Amino acid sequence: MHSFCSRGSRSGYADPFRPGFVRRWLRTLSLAIAASLSGVAALHGADLWELAGLHGASGDEGRVIAYIRERVGGVQRAGANGSLIATFGQGSPTTLLIAGVDEPGFVVSRIDERGYLWLHPLAESQGRSKITAQFRGQHVRVSTLTGSLQAGVIAVPSVHFRSLAHSVPGGLRGAVLADVGASTRTEVLAAGIGLLSRVTLEKRVARLSDQWLAAPWISTRSGAAILLGLGRRLRESPVPGTVILAFVTQQHPHNAGLLRVLRSVEADRALLIAPNGGPHATVAPASGTDSDDSPSYVEAAQKIGLRLERRRSHPLQFGPFGDSKPWKAGQSLTVLQPPTRNGGTPAESTGTREIDLIISLLGRLVGLAATKGPTETASTSRGRPDASRDGEAASPTLERMVAALVDEPGISGSEERVRERIRSLLPREAADAIRIDSKGNLIVRIGSAPEPTASFIAHMDEIGYEVQRVLTDGTASASLRGGGLPEVFAWQPASVHGAQGTLPAVMTNSGLLDFGALSRERVESMGVRDGDSATVPKRYRKLLGSRVSGRSLDDRLGCAVLIEAMRRIARKARRARRSVDFVFSVEEEIGMHGARHYMQGVRPSRVYPIDTFVTAESPFGPEKLAPALLGGGAVLRAIDQSGMTPLSEVERVLAIAKRARIPVQMGVTAGGNDGSVFRFFETVNVPIGFPLRYAHSPVETADLRDAESVADLVEALALEELGLRR
Repeated sequence: MHSFCSRGSRSGYADPFRPGFVRRWLRTLSLAIAASLSGVAALHGADLWELAGLHGASGDEGRVIAYIRERVGGVQRAGANGSLIATFGQGSPTTLLIAGVDEPGFVVSRIDERGYLWLHPLAESQGRSKITAQFRGQHVRVSTLTGSLQAGVIAVPSVHFRSLAHSVPGGLRGAVLADVGASTRTEVLAAGIGLLSRVTLEKRVARLSDQWLAAPWISTRSGAAILLGLGRRLRESPVPGTVILAFVTQQHPHNAGLLRVLRSVEADRALLIAPNGGPHATVAPASGTDSDDSPSYVEAAQKIGLRLERRRSHPLQFGPFGDSKPWKAGQSLTVLQPPTRNGGTPAESTGTREIDLIISLLGRLVGLAATKGPTETASTSRGRPDASRDGEAASPTLERMVAALVDEPGISGSEERVRERIRSLLPREAADAIRIDSKGNLIVRIGSAPEPTASFIAHMDEIGYEVQRVLTDGTASASLRGGGLPEVFAWQPASVHGAQGTLPAVMTNSGLLDFGALSRERVESMGVRDGDSATVPKRYRKLLGSRVSGRSLDDRLGCAVLIEAMRRIARKARRARRSVDFVFSVEEEIGMHGARHYMQGVRPSRVYPIDTFVTAESPFGPEKLAPALLGGGAVLRAIDQSGMTPLSEVERVLAIAKRARIPVQMGVTAGGNDGSVFRFFETVNVPIGFPLRYAHSPVETADLRDAESVADLVEALALEELGLRR
């Protein structure tokens, strides 16, 4: 982006952006800075936290501007494109400080009849493929006509269909589609979503180590946080001359807001705070300007302990129809970039200490007197991202159970938290029948017979990562556990579950975790060890209607179904002469090891795996396979890659469902299930599932109506196996 415009002083006031002036006031700067820094860290860190959590793609920055308008002070005016200009003081010289407020995102360019949103990137052409890859398989927010935000997901092909050599149709290659839970275009429009609605990545702000904040593209808001902090101080202390703070819109794409400000605001000097910096703060003239004021910044920064690296020039992009040099002869535009780790990605982090130092640096350079710090106080501490849960164990509803189980991390081999949550949700009548075998499976035997007639099994584990080694630079290598798509986890937030609890991190690339620390010893002191598990930040999300999304719906929804069915039949089962097992298995995703262990001790006549049915009911699915519809009811998974169900059993289940008026679908799909480990014995495998989109991604999507249907069917089948009536 660009650097400071200096046209020279229009009065007798010495120019603070010239090296001679800098040398004169630097002698008194250090003591003043020390007095002012102590009170600002919490407040400015809180500004950055709040700004980074707001949604504001190019052309939809109103939420961000509203936050700034309420807090910055000064004489304010709004630009035609939504930018905010705040002016402090009067007279010469005039200093213009500029920061963008928008973030990378997409715009809805088409809504098809199936309710999918087709998206177009709001980014320069050279950055589109990168932004597109970073959005796939992620949770997003879609702006509505009322200004609210609708939860959605970006569709991604299922990993299960890759084994079938399925390729995405040519017309969909490169397409970006959002799913908000609608089945038709009419439902999308009724939700207030239309053409030109903006789409942004869901925000997850995390505090890494002591002084780093992480969030998707947080550097696009760090400049606004700096100017907002400076504005607070300008409200309390007068300055010689005029200071103009410009919070500009539409930096993505082509810096349209910056162009308008440079053309409409007359100033003696100008500084742009640009995003996407490196590990250290940098300063440089914008390429094409006639002068370079960056040495004075470097000198001043050194005196206050800010590492500010000088660069030769900074290129600014103004697009194919923009002005490549929007400043007049003799002007300069200095570009300052705050330090950023993993710049230009959803895994960015920035240092709050450096933000505070830059505020102080700019304050001194515009002649701001030393203060004792702001009178307001705030804190960047918001608790751990995984500390709050949307579902509570005390609630008996199926949806609340699904939400509670989705929130628990539990990759293959680390299912303890899931198992304990399931135990807490089981009916009282089952308390005496609970046992945990040596593998970690949780088993509940319902009925009075010593051996089960049938077993119903759902797996507790999910795909995720396991820490392999903490490295000397403070990052940690990790390996994928289970069949997943590594590309949808790269450059995204992560949660590492260590000895001291859950720690926020970012996945800098496939298999590398960044904690914002600087050494192996620091990371290990935070409780991270080899073998710890890592997942995406866990949260249950509601889409439109009865559709929901979250990592590990496969197979926490199946676990919730088993709990619900047990609650319904527990009292009736007391008088049953037969028995059935309800099994919550471990390590299904890495080879069905829990089911294999359980199989060694029992030989039921039938086994009913309750798991997902990976549906092709999305634009990226194969046309000739897995046609089950979300909302169409339970699915009898008659054939998959691990086996098939006898036709006689298919007919029996369909007859039971018909008598109970339970909607049931049938289909052929990819993947396997826990029941397949019984295929070499006389146990009949009858897999039953719920349709699931985008399997093994962070955005698995299902319909709660299907979960209710599966619960009804499990109840009917269990009563039949127990010899009882529904």
